[in-house]
This record gives sequence, C-alpha cells and structure tokens, in this order.
Amino acid sequence: MKKSLLIFMVIFLLMPANTFALSATAYDANNLIQSEQFRLELIQDAISRKENINLNLKNFSDSQAQKIFNHITNIIFYQSNMDIYSITMDGSVTGKSANLVLNLDYRMTPDENTKVNEWIKTTMDPFLALSPSNLDVIKFVNDTIVKHVEYDLSYEKNSAYHAVFNKSSLCEGYSFLTYKMLSYAGIDAKIISGVAANEDHMWNLVKLNNLWYHLDVTWNDPVYSGSFKKPLNYVSYDFFMLTSTQMAKTHTWDQTLFPLAK
Repeated sequence: MKKSLLIFMVIFLLMPANTFALSATAYDANNLIQSEQFRLELIQDAISRKENINLNLKNFSDSQAQKIFNHITNIIFYQSNMDIYSITMDGSVTGKSANLVLNLDYRMTPDENTKVNEWIKTTMDPFLALSPSNLDVIKFVNDTIVKHVEYDLSYEKNSAYHAVFNKSSLCEGYSFLTYKMLSYAGIDAKIISGVAANEDHMWNLVKLNNLWYHLDVTWNDPVYSGSFKKPLNYVSYDFFMLTSTQMAKTHTWDQTLFPLAK
C-alpha cells in the first residue's frame, strides 16, 4: 500500500502596521462565512493562480480571525482544487476594519503548469477523439497515470509536474494530475485529503451519471517491498470508483467537506 507525506503549511499572521493596495469590495466579517459571492470569487482567484489576494473586512474583531482563516483555507484547499502548497495571511487592523492579503504558494510554477497542460492535451486528445464514455475516460486516466508514474519513495516530489516529467511523485502529484486530466475531459472531479494507512493522504472524487465515487490512483499503483517488484504496466482497480462506505474501510476524511459517494 502507498504511504504519503502531505504537507500543508497554514500560518496566520496579523501585522498592525502595514498598508496594502486592496480591492474596493468590503465584506462584512459577520457574514463572510455565509457569503456565496466571496466563496465564488475566492475559488476563481485560486483557479487563476493568483499569488496575492486582497481582502477588505468591516465589522472585524480579533475573535473572528481564526474562524475566518479556517473558512478561507477550507475553500481554497477543498473547493478550488489547485495545487496550492501553503497559505499565509497578513495585513493591518484599524478599529473594526481589516485590510488583509492572502499569500498563496503553489507547487508548480506558471511555466510548469503550462507544460503539464500541454502534456495532458497531447496525451488525451487522441483518446477523446474516439468519443469514449465517461467511464472509459476515467479508466484511461487511471491507467495512464499508473503506467506513467512511480511512487516517490524519496518523499520529495509532490506536484503534477513531477508526476509528468519526473515520472515520480507522492500522492499529491497523482491526485492533482488526475484532477487536471479529468477536468480537461469535462468530467467533474475533486481533490480530497484525509488519512490512509496512518499517513496523510490525497485522492479524488469523480462524478459519473450524477453520482460521486472515490478514486485513489496512488493506491491503484501499488509498491511491493523487499524482493517483490511491481509487474510491468500493472494496474490495480482496488480503489476505482468506490462508495464512501467502501472507501471508509481504509481511508478517513472529514465527510462534511465533500459529497457523499453512494
């Protein structure tokens, strides 16, 4: 079974004496968590790979800070599906007004992301030209990644770029590449994080015929210890399109953050 090293550096800083050129929109801190407009704008900013996101808040108090930051990280990590490695927040507070800046650190550079997108297009276009079913596309993505990528036993590679061009990655690279390939084919997918085999782990949710399923491409690419070696081009389907009940036998996650696969 695969074990993974998943690292999210989440740091909260409020600095009292900095000035930032912030956007004109001012959100009410009391209603920020319920704001659909804020959620959608934040997701779009992350999808657009913005490194700095400005945020103005009114009716802000120090007691709200951690709750708001947790809400922001949940949106970015679990809903934007981008390869964000860390988030920090700094800014200034004057009375009940807060001028904040979110600083996003990505696993891939813009150039690396472009190269991955080009590889996905070259890899998938010939297959998509055959007009396959969505299930066939999902299987193609699973098989392609398993055959192309080896699990990084050095625990150093963690991006879709590493998976494509180094042919090696931790679960982060597997799951982000899976997400990007499925999205390119027009299939709804999400990246999910949790715990498996007592290690932090990432895998995917994928939507087929209006139902969600779990897909763990990393664990479909098994590594055998000792003298045993993985057979050439061996692909497992033990973690292919599972329900939440089936997945919960080996994986745990915050089920309030993700759709139920049933």
